[in-house]
Amino acid sequence: MVNQTEFKMGKIEWIMLLALSLLWGSSFINLKISLTELEPFTVVFLRVSVASIALLIWCFIRKKNMHLSLKEHIIIFGLGMVLTAIPFSFFTWGQKYISTSMASIFNGTVPFFTALFAHFLLGQSERLTINKVIGLLIGLLGILTIIGFDVLTSFDLTNLGQLSIIAACFFYAVSGIYTRLLVPNHIDNTVISTYSLIWATLVVGVVAIYSDGIPTLDYSLKVWTSITLLGVLSTAVTYVILFRLIKRAGASNTSLTTFVIPIFAIAIGIIFLGESLELNEVIGVLLILLGVSFIQNMHKTFGKILFSKAKI
Repeated sequence: MVNQTEFKMGKIEWIMLLALSLLWGSSFINLKISLTELEPFTVVFLRVSVASIALLIWCFIRKKNMHLSLKEHIIIFGLGMVLTAIPFSFFTWGQKYISTSMASIFNGTVPFFTALFAHFLLGQSERLTINKVIGLLIGLLGILTIIGFDVLTSFDLTNLGQLSIIAACFFYAVSGIYTRLLVPNHIDNTVISTYSLIWATLVVGVVAIYSDGIPTLDYSLKVWTSITLLGVLSTAVTYVILFRLIKRAGASNTSLTTFVIPIFAIAIGIIFLGESLELNEVIGVLLILLGVSFIQNMHKTFGKILFSKAKI
């Protein structure tokens, strides 16, 4: 086991983290563009297909050991469902009805679900602390601030889209716990990602064909570009960067992407799609980030940043 003190955030690690955040942040606008011509399940199917092929080629280039037992395939099949097939479907469907900025913000709720699951499933070392409970409550307040407290009386497709994104985040959190509890440590991370994507492709493919019909592949260049970027850069390449960053900087430092991804996604949405944030959404964003900072024990640093900005 690697000692946490060996992890560092030097220049290379920061470049990797920013690259990872940019690639994930750009995925929201590419999803939005893809949805102009395709149905959600078809978008997911094409995205994971491209990502599977890209990672499979990478594994062959790197001469990875691709042999797995039946039991290991069954475990990774489950991972493919909770890490990719289910959350990608929820997330893509939700983006039909909400902006790229809001999708990226709600994506930041993953640590809230992770903290809850870890408390009950990962033992004493992951128990809820006072800081984590405070973070969960603040984050919930942020979500309610964005959705609106009158949601029960005026529920619409926008609210349903928001809840769909949150459901995706629920499964992202489940996948993290699933990986820690069930996925064998001796399997190469890239191989795990490749097989999980292949299984996800097969399952989503069946659902997409049943729901949307066989893809015609007769799409505009803009949509094909977005699908390719989603599959190669925002899925396949991000997996490679992610696993390397975790090994070099540790999981805690890697989780800083939670704060950075919305910044890139919001900026891209405003610049390229003309999106804007309402006052309640800005307040909700700050509350969610503050809640995440409590959960990750970074609230003092986050507070200093806000205070310094306020003074300016």
